[in-house]
Amino acid sequence: MNILCDTSFLMVLVTKPVKLLDNIVNQYGKINFLIPDLVIEELKTLVKNPSYKSSISAKTLLEITKKFEIITTKKLSYTDDSILDYAINYKCAVATMDKNLIQRLISSKVLVFSLRNNKLLIMNP
Repeated sequence: MNILCDTSFLMVLVTKPVKLLDNIVNQYGKINFLIPDLVIEELKTLVKNPSYKSSISAKTLLEITKKFEIITTKKLSYTDDSILDYAINYKCAVATMDKNLIQRLISSKVLVFSLRNNKLLIMNP
């Protein structure tokens, strides 16, 4: 299963590692995390952020994302628009913490993974 990860989801994973990702594998089989090129651009911007904690998290993520598949997305007005477009066109799930994006994905019948209170949420199974 391909899961497109946005910046918010990755930032949470690096700051609060969650062991519940095994649940995804148990329910859906092999996982292939996809990182949009736009998310890489956002992380590079966050590295320059004066907030020490987010800068370190972004640096860590940039190293980690080298192990995942980086995909090219359409450059639309907003990163969320590009993520939604890719998920619909390539029929993949999305992992995000962004409530607005979650609503848009659910409305578009896209499988969504999120985290709340250190628990994995699966929406639109």
